[in-house]
Amino acid sequence: MLSEVSESSTSAGRRDGQQEAPPKPPVPVVLLRTSEKEPPPYGAQHRQDALWEGGNEALPPLWQQYKASDVIYYQDDTLTMVSWNRPLPGVRLDNLGQLVVPGCEWHISPLGRSYFVNHNTRTTSWKKPKPGRPAGSLTPECIIEGHSDCIWSLACLQSSCNVMSASSDGSIRQWKRDGEPVGKPLESDVIGIGTMTVSPDETMVVSGLRSRLRLWNIKEGSMIGDPWEGHDAPVRCLDWSPNALEIASGSIDGTIRRWNPDTGRQIAPPIKTSHEWVEAVKYSPQGDKFISGGDGPICIWSRDGKLLKEINGHDDEVKSLCWSKDGAYIFSGSADQTIRKWRAIDGKELVVLRGHTNIVKSFCLTPNERYIVSASNDYSVRIWDLKTNQAIGDPLLHDDAVFAVVMSPDGKYIASAGPDKKISVWSLEAALERHQGADGGNAKLKGRPAQPRIVRQPIPNTGGSARYGKDFFADHSNRPTAPQANTSLLNWRGLFSSTDAPRSSPRESRQRGSSIPTVEVAAGRKKNRIYVSPPSAAEVARAEAAAAAQHANANQASSSAQVGQPQASPGTQVSQGPTGTQGVGGGTGDVSYEGVSCCGFFFGRRRPTSHRS
Repeated sequence: MLSEVSESSTSAGRRDGQQEAPPKPPVPVVLLRTSEKEPPPYGAQHRQDALWEGGNEALPPLWQQYKASDVIYYQDDTLTMVSWNRPLPGVRLDNLGQLVVPGCEWHISPLGRSYFVNHNTRTTSWKKPKPGRPAGSLTPECIIEGHSDCIWSLACLQSSCNVMSASSDGSIRQWKRDGEPVGKPLESDVIGIGTMTVSPDETMVVSGLRSRLRLWNIKEGSMIGDPWEGHDAPVRCLDWSPNALEIASGSIDGTIRRWNPDTGRQIAPPIKTSHEWVEAVKYSPQGDKFISGGDGPICIWSRDGKLLKEINGHDDEVKSLCWSKDGAYIFSGSADQTIRKWRAIDGKELVVLRGHTNIVKSFCLTPNERYIVSASNDYSVRIWDLKTNQAIGDPLLHDDAVFAVVMSPDGKYIASAGPDKKISVWSLEAALERHQGADGGNAKLKGRPAQPRIVRQPIPNTGGSARYGKDFFADHSNRPTAPQANTSLLNWRGLFSSTDAPRSSPRESRQRGSSIPTVEVAAGRKKNRIYVSPPSAAEVARAEAAAAAQHANANQASSSAQVGQPQASPGTQVSQGPTGTQGVGGGTGDVSYEGVSCCGFFFGRRRPTSHRS
């Protein structure tokens, strides 16, 4: 299968067209490579003769080469990696930006096996270097394994939410969300399926097999008719029209061709685009036009193939495209590491999303069009909020580049895949909850109303303790003084902050020094309602005197009594409250107060004396 050729920021200038890569030869039995237990040591990366069969004049086992105009590319089919340099021992094979981890190089051993040099650690390894995974990072809900080669394309079925995958191993497979296979694989006799598209009724799928297309019956698992031929080079992208009447294909021969799915024949002459390689093609939701991307501008085409508009703005080739549901906006992902939003009617650039550090290979909109989910060669999937135009949460990390990503129709799950041959299934809800948890938000999901935030006011305590002094309970933080409470309201804070209230121990007092929410309750106005009334100055003086006397008596009576713990009066005192023409709650009329006074507080009720308020 034709791999990503030089997927770096300099790739656009090096692609002058592409001839079809030769089919993969049968996998040979390589005895020499099995004897290599360890890669060449660090520092041994110097020119030397190749020891594989054919030596310096032949390619290593499991490699192939192909030519794009005057440029020859060399591909290691084991790793799905491409180099501009001929693979020889001592020759650096990676291109600028191809390896995600800085300070690493790609080399080949004398026996023909790729290995990697890490200058950061001064070590070598057979495994491709990957960024470290932070502790606590989100992990997939499920990892689906079954393909034996790179996965290039994914689709998600509307009816079942099953995932379909197309691979370089020549098969298309269907999976349930939990990884269980569905039906038998659609297997080709030609290795290398690079792209696919599913029919609107989800009964058929078309795949790109090098320069040819094949139509499959999903339920029966069989190919329908003969392969469709027409392109002169490998097919890179496919899309089925919303009305199911035609299929568009884009190729690295620079053309777009449209096909009748019933006959497998082209319905119009090929469209010669300005793209050297056509990397993406997408019909509008209304089916009246389609767009294409690759080298150069994004092109908008009428249904009959007439060029309507060119949209310029990306600094490198466009890899993926999609429309908004109403057809008003176009979204594009590019090798310039950005995702952009455009107004379709005039091509105006509206949004640029930056955050990936390598090529944006694929992306999709969530069903509610609130988020974009993107896949990149930087080994990550990212989620973008289209309300804030910012990436949210941490990247969803993979062990290799990510070539394809899709969203389940119910908006719950993300599926992503690439050259590691695995499909990772992620929970969108878990990613959003983690992001909102990191931001300290109260609303976990968009559809769930936010809970009101309780603001806890600090309660300064400067009364101190008879034993430890005022500094023990003082508030040493630099906080503003709380405003005076409205005397027309009842403030329950006074019940807990009085210095005369008994405390069991200094440790308990420290706990009480924490912030406690202030609750203000309006005074009762109905007849015979019990409430708390502010004590008079005389009552406060009497309570303080009683507390002091009780404290002195306790010290003299027993040495085991607690120091500084005021005791309540042995009896209760019935007191006649003040009489006036306006009650605490704001009512008018002659009223009197009666109740019980204890520990500096008066618990009573209002009783009218002449008429009702």
